Amino acid sequence: MKLDMTKGIQRKGVDVAFDLLEPWGEDRWNGDAIAYVRPVSFSGTYMLADETVIVRGVARAAIESPCARCLKPTVTEVSAEVSEAFIRDKGQEREPGEDGYLYTGHVLELDDAVRTALLLELPSRILCREDCRGLCPQCGADLNVHECSCQKDLTHRNPFSALASLLNEDEEV
Repeated sequence: MKLDMTKGIQRKGVDVAFDLLEPWGEDRWNGDAIAYVRPVSFSGTYMLADETVIVRGVARAAIESPCARCLKPTVTEVSAEVSEAFIRDKGQEREPGEDGYLYTGHVLELDDAVRTALLLELPSRILCREDCRGLCPQCGADLNVHECSCQKDLTHRNPFSALASLLNEDEEV
């Protein structure tokens, strides 16, 4: 995502509006592959002040990733506010603690700033639906579709099933 600042150079200290739309491919998040199913949009303003460019706006994307419980492909709409400083790269070492991204010329590369903002807005676990029951740990059946027979057998083979009888005894007392 590239932002050409030639308008801003002529209007230092004034907010300049922009709209960008760019298709992105795949990315990695929480160990899973994610795909951007529509072009990522970014609308906002930028202002040039000396050697620093302040970019503010909102990024929007639709991201497809596997459900954390049943592994079905799930599309999640995400939007994120972006507010970043871009500092002209003069080839010098940066001061410790200096924030912002570097740029050269009249074009800002916004991909890293936008990607970081979007990924930080994603939930820690993406679910196809809130009540997703996931997959059977024994046979791998999708429990959202149907019950599997091995779930019923697990209670008899479970070494902790004897503890359930203790709970029943407490209720009788």
